[in-house]
Amino acid sequence: MMARRRRVRPAPAISPRPFIGMSMLVASVFLYGWSWAFVPWYAALALSLVWAFLMLVSLAWWSLHPHRLPWVGALAYVVWFAVIIGGGILLDWGS
Repeated sequence: MMARRRRVRPAPAISPRPFIGMSMLVASVFLYGWSWAFVPWYAALALSLVWAFLMLVSLAWWSLHPHRLPWVGALAYVVWFAVIIGGGILLDWGS
C-alpha cells in the first residue's frame, strides 16, 4: 500500500517592511539621545517617552501589521524634528 503524500506549500515571502521600519526607529534613537544635550530636560524626557512608546508599538505590530512599521519609523523622525524646530522657534531654546 502506498502512503499518501502531503502537499507541501511554499513558504510565504518575507516582507522587508518590518525590518525597514524597525531600522528607521533604531536609527532615530541617536537623535532622541542627542536631544538630551541641547534641549531642556523636560523636552528631552518627553521625546524619550515618545520614542519608547513608538518602540512598543513597533514591537506589538511586528507580526500583526508589518506593513505599518515604516510609517512608525518615519513618524519618529517627524515628531523629533517638529519638537526640536518648534521648541527652538517658539520657546527660544537656542539662546
